[in-house]
Amino acid sequence: MSGNWLGLLFLWLPLLLLTACGGPSYDCTLHEAAHMPLEVRDGLLIVPAGINGKLVHLVVDTGATRTTISGAAAERLGLAHDPRFTTRSLGVGGVSTTTDVRVNSFVLGETRFNSLVKRIAFAPLSISDASGPLADGLLGADILLAFDLDIDIPGHRLTLYDRRVCPRPKPPWPEGANEITGVNIRRDQLVLPVMLDGVSGTALLDTGAQGNLVGPSFAARLGLTEQVMAGDPIVHQRGVGSGTTPARLHRFRLLQVGPIATTSPTMAVMTRDVGIGDMLIGEDVLQGHRIWLSFRPPQVFVSKSPR
Repeated sequence: MSGNWLGLLFLWLPLLLLTACGGPSYDCTLHEAAHMPLEVRDGLLIVPAGINGKLVHLVVDTGATRTTISGAAAERLGLAHDPRFTTRSLGVGGVSTTTDVRVNSFVLGETRFNSLVKRIAFAPLSISDASGPLADGLLGADILLAFDLDIDIPGHRLTLYDRRVCPRPKPPWPEGANEITGVNIRRDQLVLPVMLDGVSGTALLDTGAQGNLVGPSFAARLGLTEQVMAGDPIVHQRGVGSGTTPARLHRFRLLQVGPIATTSPTMAVMTRDVGIGDMLIGEDVLQGHRIWLSFRPPQVFVSKSPR
């Protein structure tokens, strides 16, 4: 009998300890860090920012590891280079190495981020169209991944929220939201599962890209040989860096990214590896939707129907 009582005691002890400790503590309350107007210009998501008390416009770019300023903007703002810090970038524009520039103040919306931003990357960027400059630089993942992002493209608004310790957090949208499941993070970039013409793959989510790109390894799995794409036009893709990469513009049947389905998309198929993996998903897939991005844990939600 005494053995049975001892067994019951050991059975109940963990439950009593768990009750006494109260279990894990969660706070699912949203705390806004900053909000600002969002404008779509030539397929780019652009927000105003303040650097050293002067207005600049930055592309919201989850594909950029660093927040970056163009040469023209750095000169206009009088930003000094700091040779102790350099940035090496590999992308569609090739490989580039530049020194950082120092900043004294950095403002998004009405919120100062001076403690978070002491220096930003410098690059020979030219973000423009036929009418002139569109933006002065990129708002990159070094700032964005510190927050949860509500990218309200139809409502023309970007809101940054402090990250929550909350089981399965959801965006606070009246229209509801669908989650893209299976999201991961790779080198501070969100990676989404995709289906292209019935072949599964993964794609980097790059809000700073105007279009989608297909990597050469994924193209091979899709059966896109040189002979198959012989009649597709050749284009030259640009990015950070002075170079370009040739690609073939190919029409596909169906691209599926979670609940978003795009029929007959024309996308650039890269002829060499530029570090995007299978695919890169840009703004043209996101257009018309409201997007919620969390980096820790990695989560992506899209509004149930584009407004």
